Amino acid sequence: MSFTRRSNVCAVVVTFNPDISRLSRALAALAPQARGVVIVDNGSGNRTQVHALAQSLDGVDVIGLSENLGIGAALNMGAQRALALTPDWVLTMDQDTLVDHGAIEGILASYDSLERNYRGRVGILAMRAHPQPSSIWITRYADRLLTIRELDLFTERRGVITSGNLIRADVVAQLHFNESLFIDQVDFDYCYSVRDAGWRVIQQKRFSMDHILGERFDDTDKDHPYENAQRVYYIVRNSTYLVLRRRLPIRFYFVQVVVFSGAFISINGVRSSVHCTLVLARGIVDGALGRMGRRQYRFLQKGRT
Repeated sequence: MSFTRRSNVCAVVVTFNPDISRLSRALAALAPQARGVVIVDNGSGNRTQVHALAQSLDGVDVIGLSENLGIGAALNMGAQRALALTPDWVLTMDQDTLVDHGAIEGILASYDSLERNYRGRVGILAMRAHPQPSSIWITRYADRLLTIRELDLFTERRGVITSGNLIRADVVAQLHFNESLFIDQVDFDYCYSVRDAGWRVIQQKRFSMDHILGERFDDTDKDHPYENAQRVYYIVRNSTYLVLRRRLPIRFYFVQVVVFSGAFISINGVRSSVHCTLVLARGIVDGALGRMGRRQYRFLQKGRT
């Protein structure tokens, strides 16, 4: 099957200190499939290389920020620039996600096969990432917690990750990403807003992108995803904030705490359990009290980064 550029899709890619080689591959796969690509660079140390890469590709624009304003702010800026191109869909992407050849055309073809009345209320079409070695039972359990119902070619979901999401343009114009969360759980909060507004979130069953979840280290025998203390803090803080406002399932909340704290201790050693407990406690307290935005505590810099 051959695929052509889908002219009614514009992509937004958020970058922060990206691996330029990986970003180059990601853009080379994405740009031919979209009407335009907007990169929002969140104050990267290698921003000059990001700009140079964008200039070497047709249809790729860059919004360069002087500092890291967070994923929500970057997505909102990119979305506004993308809407100026009057697309039908805005595709949100991470800097290291590689879409398969024909992925955009393929998911839209599957969408067109849906029953008309159902199709009219779909707000987000999510691509599905190829499975990773870290797909242990607890992550599969977490995935099931977000499932609402099974369709023929899609699964209706409570939430999906930001990368690989085609969002209907009128939904993008109506709803904004929560900038106070800064980085983590922006995706699940946005999905809640979409569903709360009466739209559906569906994910394609077919695998169509390569997405890296967390960090992985070649010098360990651990194959599960890892996030450093700073990221664990944001995950726990933002999850606490959302679960207290009934915007995140409570069982999914506890699974996330177990997965990311367990990975942190596994990588950094048993002695890091005290440090991990401190990170969790600070995240829970700040989330409960609504202390949001960008926060950098000195103790969050300890451990493997």
